[in-house]
Amino acid sequence: MTSIIFIKQINLNFISAVNIIINTMKAEILKTPIIYGSGATIQTLYLSSRNWLSYIDFFEDEVKFLKKLLLKFFTEDLNDENTNNIQEINCAINTLDRKKNLVLNKIFCHQSHLKSTIEELMNLKEDYLTIQHELIQQDVMDLQTTLDGIKIDIFKITEQQIKQSRWVESPAVKNTQAKN
Repeated sequence: MTSIIFIKQINLNFISAVNIIINTMKAEILKTPIIYGSGATIQTLYLSSRNWLSYIDFFEDEVKFLKKLLLKFFTEDLNDENTNNIQEINCAINTLDRKKNLVLNKIFCHQSHLKSTIEELMNLKEDYLTIQHELIQQDVMDLQTTLDGIKIDIFKITEQQIKQSRWVESPAVKNTQAKN
């Protein structure tokens, strides 16, 4: 009986360790420390919010790349279905860009609150600042999730075009077309 309890405890510890590793990996991707409750100092929150700005710069470059990719490789020889998909992706990118601007404004406002609190120009509670920080951190992570979805959509269209071009250019298809 004690061995069963011991095994259950090992499984719970393993699951907790895996969850911590996953959360740490997500935070590392965004170069933002994970904030656990109100134990974070205001200075740590400020430095973390500065890291978001670096992430947003990289994010903007990635969005520009995807827009150029769409223009360069997907505007020629599209069928109606792909044209609609490309328009939907382009719309999603534009919506994402607007969301990014909103998040950027939240970051600047949050940094202003943090800096004013550090310099004792404002007297905001650390708990309030931590909650605000966690909400913005979630917004930043949501931006990445949305961008990942857009990349998947672009990959699907690319894969579809590759299959279509192989079908059209394959020798068997050319022989069949020549016989007809």
